[in-house]
Formats: sequence, C-alpha cells, structure tokens
Amino acid sequence: MRIQTIGATTLASLFVAAACGGTAAPSSAPGASAATTAAQSAAASQAAPAVIKIGAVLPLTGPFNASGKYFQQGYDLATKEVNDAGGLDVGGKKYQIKLSVLDDGSNGTKSRSLVEQLVTQDKVTALLGGYDTSLVEAQQAVPDQYKIPMVEGGGAASAIFTRGNKYLFGTLATVDVLGSNTMDFLKYWIDKGKLPKPLTIAVVWENTDHGKDYQGAVEKAAKDHPDYFKVVLDQSFELNGSDFTPLLTQVKAANADAFLSDAHLPDFITMHKQYLQLGLKHKFVSYGARGPDQKGREALGAGADYLVAGVWWTPAQPDKASQDFTAKWKKAYNVTPDWFQALSYETARVMYAGISKAGSLDGTKIRDALAGIDFTGSILPGGHIKFDPTGKPLTKYVFTQNLPGNKVNLVWPQGVEGYKDAIMPLPMGQ
Repeated sequence: MRIQTIGATTLASLFVAAACGGTAAPSSAPGASAATTAAQSAAASQAAPAVIKIGAVLPLTGPFNASGKYFQQGYDLATKEVNDAGGLDVGGKKYQIKLSVLDDGSNGTKSRSLVEQLVTQDKVTALLGGYDTSLVEAQQAVPDQYKIPMVEGGGAASAIFTRGNKYLFGTLATVDVLGSNTMDFLKYWIDKGKLPKPLTIAVVWENTDHGKDYQGAVEKAAKDHPDYFKVVLDQSFELNGSDFTPLLTQVKAANADAFLSDAHLPDFITMHKQYLQLGLKHKFVSYGARGPDQKGREALGAGADYLVAGVWWTPAQPDKASQDFTAKWKKAYNVTPDWFQALSYETARVMYAGISKAGSLDGTKIRDALAGIDFTGSILPGGHIKFDPTGKPLTKYVFTQNLPGNKVNLVWPQGVEGYKDAIMPLPMGQ
C-alpha cells in the first residue's frame, strides 16, 4: 500500500477549502507570491515519493488458489523489504514500489487479459509472472507485445522458452531437467544394488507441456540406457482430476518396480490418497516436484513418508541465506515456507535487481539488464540466478526425501550441503 504524506501548507489549504465548500488550489490562489508557490511545489515534491508500478496476475481463487496465495505473499515480502529499506535505487534516485496483484481465478483467458490491463491501463513498469505453467503460457506473449519485462517463477515447462520471447525470464529450472535428474538419481541407486536392473517403471503425467517435459525425459533415459530402465506403462491424465482410480488400476496391473508421476499439488494429493487406498506399493515413488509441501503432508500424513521429490528450494537447505529466509518467513506468516514462497520471493528480488541494474524505468533497458544479470546471494540451490539467451533459467534442483515426523532429508545431488543417503528401496515397497 502506498502512503502519501502532505506538507503542512498544503494540508492547511485543504482544510480551509473544505470549510468554504471548495477545492484547494494553493498554487493559483490570488496574491500568492512566486516564493510561496515554489515552496509549496518543493513541499509537494518531498511529500509524494517517486513510485514504480509493478503488476502481477495470480490465481487467488480456483484450483491453484493455494499456490497463488503463496506467490502473492512472496511478492509482498520482497516488495516490503525494498520499501522499508528506503526504496529501490534507480539511477541514483529512490523509488517506492507499488505492487498491484489481480486474480485470474485460475483461468488462462482471463489471466492474459488482466496482464494486458496492467500494461495498458495501469501503466506498470514491469510484470511478475503468474503461477502454473498453463497460466504463465497464457500470459507470456504480453511482455514482448508491449516491451514490458516479466520475470516468472511459476511456469516450468521448457516450451515457455522456445517461442522467441525476449522480455520473459524464468527462475524455475524446467521440468525436463527434473525428469533427467530423477533418472540420474535412480541410476545411482541401481548401481548401488538398492534397486533392480533393469528398473521397470510406470510413468503417468499431466497432459500439459509440464507433463510432456517429464515424460520425455523418462522415455529418453529408458531409450539411452535400456539395460537400466524399462518403461512398462506410459499414460497421461487430465489436469485437476477428481478420480484417478482407473489410471491407478492400470498402474497396479503394470506391476512396475517404480512409480513416477508428474502432477500439480492438488492432483498429487488426490492421486496419492487413492494410491494408498488401493494398497499400491513400489520400491520407488516420486510425484516430480511434489511431496515435501506442507499442504501435501497435512493432507496425507504418514502416507507421504519416504516420497522423493525434486524441488527448486527447501527449508532443509542448511545454508545461512535459506535459514535466514525461513526464519523471516515464519516471523511474517507464522508458517514454514515451501519452494512456492521461496521462488516468488526470489522472482521479485531478481526483477528489482534488474531494474536497479538498468538505472532506468525504460522496459527495453530493464530487459537488457535482466538478460545479463548474475544475481548472487540467492537462496536457490547454487546461490545464483541467471538466464540463457532464451530467458530460460540456469538454476538447479535439489532432491528431498520425506521422513516420519514431518522431517525431510536432502538426498541429491551428492555433495550438496546437508546431503544424506536416501532410504532405498522405500520401506513401503519392500
């Protein structure tokens, strides 16, 4: 929220005008001296801080509302920190940031329309992206159309960065990388003798670009390493489902060693509840980036224990920056953050760093600054955020494994700070 103070002279004029039933116009009042007018102008200039308008469209209602609200909180916290520190330095001048967040109701058509509204009507300087790949894909043409830069941390499909956009940048390592990293992790445990060789796999994936990235990486690894992997079920499903029993019945019939699913948070919770109800057991189970989320663990209880996930950030990271962020988030919102909050926070911080680096409010100059940025001191794995020439993020994953008692271990890659060996095969699959 923007708070505007009013100089004493102007404030007095407003009260006099109100008493007379009129509107104050001190600069044009009869008999006003040039010195008085100049003083009033200076006071007004000091009273009204320079403002940068930043816009975002998020799913605050609809199927993705929980994650959308997390993103709003992350954007809010990063913005508050800048404003509380005196504002954003742009070319030696300090600006307060005014953040406008609109709700798209988890609807892609509405999402694009509202982003365009922020640009054409609200005249924002820059945009922070939405949450969910499908919504970010709906938004992604607007930045280039109007030459207004956008940084997004909620869309992870590699397709986002194959369409020639120059004003769009991402902070989420893409899902093809998640799939590839998952297969590397499995190969390691096969070599250790903890999983069978070849490992038979049932893979199910949401019918989106997000899901296709994951499925493609699994199939590529199976093709490249047929002695390690054999895919015995490869099946898609529709986003935001309510009954996955027919799909899971196919999974059960496949009699695979490993079950891999690429699903968003609501589908993960529904699917894994039904997985447990059907009494399914595998030597390895992963729902892509889902598993350690607090919402998921609250909904699934002990049923989420031992799941392995590849995530963009976790409060289990022991580095000081991550631990400081976790403490700060708990103080602000009285809850332990998940990767959603961390990515939105870092997305806003990268945008503000890009604007400051540009030293200008010109969209093209900000875009150029973001294209060449190396944002250090990030809480994301590796501590850096930068982009390739397509705007695709050069960020990394860490893998976690849920343990009883709501605990989480960092289990991949080897050498990551805080690393511990995974429990393999999963106790529930033995």
